Amino acid sequence: MWNQVTCEPIHIPKMATINDLPNEILLAIFQHIEGKKHLTRICKLWNELIVNFLVLKISLLSEERIRKFADMVFTRSYQQLSISGVMLVESDFNWTGRSRQLKNAPKRARKETDPYVLLRKCLQVVRQYERTVRVMSLSFGPIMDKSLLAFLPRGDGPSSLECLVIEINNWHIMKEENWNVSRMEFIAEEGLQEISEMPKLKSLRFGDSRTKGDRTVRRKFFDAITRNAKAITSISLTSRSVTCYSDYRIVRSFSTQLQELTITVWPLFVKDFFQLSFPKVKILKLDFKCIALPDAAHLFQNLKSLIDLTVTNADNDEFLRQGVYRHATTVERLTISENRNITMDGLQGLIGLKELQLECECSWFEFDEQSAVPCSSLLEKLVIERCTNGISFYGALPESVPHITELHITGDNTFNDGCLRAICTTMNNIRRLKLTLIPFVDDPITDVSLRYIGNLRKLEYLFLESYDDEDTIQLTGSGWVSLLWASDVHLNGFYEIDLPNMLDLLLNPNLRKLTLDQCGRACRIVETVRKLKQLMSDSRPLPHIAVINV
Repeated sequence: MWNQVTCEPIHIPKMATINDLPNEILLAIFQHIEGKKHLTRICKLWNELIVNFLVLKISLLSEERIRKFADMVFTRSYQQLSISGVMLVESDFNWTGRSRQLKNAPKRARKETDPYVLLRKCLQVVRQYERTVRVMSLSFGPIMDKSLLAFLPRGDGPSSLECLVIEINNWHIMKEENWNVSRMEFIAEEGLQEISEMPKLKSLRFGDSRTKGDRTVRRKFFDAITRNAKAITSISLTSRSVTCYSDYRIVRSFSTQLQELTITVWPLFVKDFFQLSFPKVKILKLDFKCIALPDAAHLFQNLKSLIDLTVTNADNDEFLRQGVYRHATTVERLTISENRNITMDGLQGLIGLKELQLECECSWFEFDEQSAVPCSSLLEKLVIERCTNGISFYGALPESVPHITELHITGDNTFNDGCLRAICTTMNNIRRLKLTLIPFVDDPITDVSLRYIGNLRKLEYLFLESYDDEDTIQLTGSGWVSLLWASDVHLNGFYEIDLPNMLDLLLNPNLRKLTLDQCGRACRIVETVRKLKQLMSDSRPLPHIAVINV
């Protein structure tokens, strides 16, 4: 455009668009969008940014998926790669040569039921994305030890890998003689000569569910990590094998720089492990496979940055009393799991503790009751995922933990009307409440005790969940829904919610958000929402309703 007076061009400023935002802000926006893959078609910039979120997932756990994978050609770049089931059983898959990869493979690799072809294809995919992949997750069969080193980055330059996850599964139904591994060993040996440096690798997760494994191969694998990765700050080592001394060796190698550690502690190295210092560790998860434990004072005295601690299977009471409660003074979140009866003596010594979680994986089937009541004047959040001794436990909570604002009870089959009534009438500071209602117990929660929930005047969030699919609780809501003070209500697993009950929920003036997760049938929920909109007054907006997993 030209100025008619001066005959000079007029520069009109360009209108700003979303692409003028910094990439960091765009990434933050994309993080909250579902179906990100479709955004790659918008423009070149968006395509490059979406790569940060896309995951290439390859599952080899069925014949159909294996054949599909064998015919796949990958044309775009990925930064996250996941391959599960890297191993085949001879008798399970019938290789007839229909896929073009098998037809073009050398004759020595075209034997029927020859898993070598699949392994080579997996390695080709790993090599293809070696320069771009940041997160790599691999799930192997029981005897794939010899091929571990082959999947580590190798090449001329440094690797961009930031997170490496290795899982070795123990498939009990398979017999070892059915595995065809004659061609696999030399593939791994090829990768031993030159393995790239991994200067960006920060996270290593290694899980082994087998009771026996190849110690030599595991040691070589960890030695390769130690030589080529110098920036590791997070390690997770979980194993069922008692002969894993290499786990201790790699933890010791990075002990002074680790910030997060998850490890299964075996008798073989428990004494040496307790002598290590972890000055920067903030998150520590210990699973003990040994009965006798050394004095834990030295260990926790050297955990000066520890914030989040998880202790599993530590049945030694003195470990908790003299070790954790007395010396882990910086801990803010503590999880104690799988102990039959957790001692609470000395818990008040954790002067910084804000969150306590007492859990048991089999809490709904094992009736080992937790009788000792937590005692802490600073505790704000309590999570009960195990069986307690009922009313005597919950009746003592208000005095022992007076400042609780968040309470989760998700695995206690002694939790009944009396327990809930005690909470609602005495723990008036609760802001967030999560309850799993177990229908198959002798004395389940009913509307009788839910009517006391109106006493929780500070309640902001209520989560109610029905656990059992076959014997679900029917949520009636009569007499208590209108008393709720919570503005955010989440219902999970209630398959029978009728229109009057929904109306009771939505007419509550405090409600701002309602989430229905696995509640009712899809057609009934949608039709119910339509009718509710007609019944609501035009002067009052309908609360936000989210219907998921119908």
